[in-house]
Amino acid sequence: LAWGDVGKLDYPALTDAEKKKLDDHGVVLHELKATDTRGVAAETIGVVDAPPEVVWPVVRDCEHFSKFLPNTKASSRTEENGESLCFDEISLPFPLTNLWAYTRSTVTQDEAGGYRRAWSFVRGTYKRNRGAWTVLPWADGKKSLVIYFVDSDPAMLIPDAIIRAAQTGSLPEVFVGLRKRVKALSPG
Repeated sequence: LAWGDVGKLDYPALTDAEKKKLDDHGVVLHELKATDTRGVAAETIGVVDAPPEVVWPVVRDCEHFSKFLPNTKASSRTEENGESLCFDEISLPFPLTNLWAYTRSTVTQDEAGGYRRAWSFVRGTYKRNRGAWTVLPWADGKKSLVIYFVDSDPAMLIPDAIIRAAQTGSLPEVFVGLRKRVKALSPG
């Protein structure tokens, strides 16, 4: 992981209804315009009942993603030419072949106690795969606002509408797995 600039990480623009949904342990999904209008792009936001310093290692350490992220069959970290790369394999239903990618990450920590791990595509079965996990203090720092952003275009002969429906449909499950993993690893 490469460390980026220390700066200020921004909170997403949220309506009052979205803030209430988050405080009620709901998940807010914003579908975004995918790069080149191909593939899928979305931002999913949820609150985790632990401070950022507890949540951060869970979303930072990509080698453990298969333990909690839906459909993630395998995950690991490897060194290549002195650079740390993350590997993820995503299970797809038959007759589709699984997707996999190697990505490089840049990590940012801001002075207010927020963290971001942004990744970019190196190689794999995608035309594009980039995204980020952002963890920000919430509820006076006792909880974390977590933002999961993804912008990807799998190299598959499947219509974009089906890819978008599958990806965005599974995004709320990311928070189910994340919350369980944080709770299992939390002290006390």
